[in-house]
Amino acid sequence: MESAPSEGRYPRWLRAVANPQFRKVWTMSTLPQFGYWFSNIAFQWVVAQKTGNAPIMLGFLYFVMLIPILLFSIPAGVLADRVDRRYILGACQSATVLIGLFTAALLWHGNPDLWIVMACGFAIGTAHSVATPASAALVANSVPSQDLSSAIPLQAMGMNLARMLGPALAGAVIFFGGTGESLLLYAATGVIGLLVLRNVPRLQAPKIVVVTSSIFQQARDGLIHARENPPAGLALALVGVCSVFGASYLALLPVLAENSSNESNAFMFLTSAGGLGALTGVFLVATRGGGRPSITTPAVMLLAMGIVVALLGHGPNFAIEMLLVATASGLQFGIMTTCNRVIQQVVSDSHRGRVMSLYAITWGGFLPIGGLWLGVLISAIGLTYAFTINGLVAIAFALWVLRPGIQRTGHSSPAF
Repeated sequence: MESAPSEGRYPRWLRAVANPQFRKVWTMSTLPQFGYWFSNIAFQWVVAQKTGNAPIMLGFLYFVMLIPILLFSIPAGVLADRVDRRYILGACQSATVLIGLFTAALLWHGNPDLWIVMACGFAIGTAHSVATPASAALVANSVPSQDLSSAIPLQAMGMNLARMLGPALAGAVIFFGGTGESLLLYAATGVIGLLVLRNVPRLQAPKIVVVTSSIFQQARDGLIHARENPPAGLALALVGVCSVFGASYLALLPVLAENSSNESNAFMFLTSAGGLGALTGVFLVATRGGGRPSITTPAVMLLAMGIVVALLGHGPNFAIEMLLVATASGLQFGIMTTCNRVIQQVVSDSHRGRVMSLYAITWGGFLPIGGLWLGVLISAIGLTYAFTINGLVAIAFALWVLRPGIQRTGHSSPAF
């Protein structure tokens, strides 16, 4: 793919924007993130109203909307390497429209049972998880290989922009309209995505590969490919450890808020601090530039994140807790974005969908596992010791990756 002639007008970290195909793919990858929050906040509101804010039911909603990442990411990654990725995104956008219209109609015309709400949440999580590997791979297809260091952080910025603005917009829609209107907007993101997709040409290599092995063998091939193209395998491991032992604090934000403040709006402030920190972290990674794919920087960030997580459980005053949450979130998304960029740079396009499905699992699929682990640990030994243990595990793994003799730098592969 040739670079756009106008790229000289942009700084290095924005060069991907010069490519019109990237702008379209970026739009298609960002819209579902906003749509996810429109649906997520609406369902949280419905479940909270129906159960009187029962923590176990709100936790179960979180589980059913995230468990599809574990269940479907690998087959979705295999599919993304077998068929045109635009067809996958088109099917998922169409599913978004149908699910959004269906759930909005249910809420407008009745009081649906809780199990129906949960089933709709599972359907939304499924559409989101199936689209993720194809979307991530298509971003890499939309730019020349030398612009991947710009495209990947910009994609992450879109996700974090939605993370910051999506809940606030959804809350305003629900306040002035209702939960049905919020889900209608979720459906609208699918309609817009389909309209944009119509103007995206085929970006994958046109070579057709006949696949005779099973889906499990194909998934295993993706893992082998990541291990054989260092440092992709270690990048996946870094993201996984970050999700389980670092970012698991996200599931316990209400506990941290209660531990450091008596104010009823403390949780909202911690959430906002996390969103601002995430956007800042991605921005710093984006503007730092590319260079050779290396996991040294994310390993150092994981080391710092382990220290921050250990401090989170010691109940400092609320201002310091906000700063710690913002820092942890910035480090988390800095690790994720850098590792995503490294993986996309070193893997071949023939295996990109499968490897990115593994990335989706280590990122989103491990989060509920980490939250459950931390919750059990807090119940067993208390908040302070639980966070300290998680922080120490993250620090130990980061030091293991940073030890001499580990190959932390790789060579870029062509975009196709």
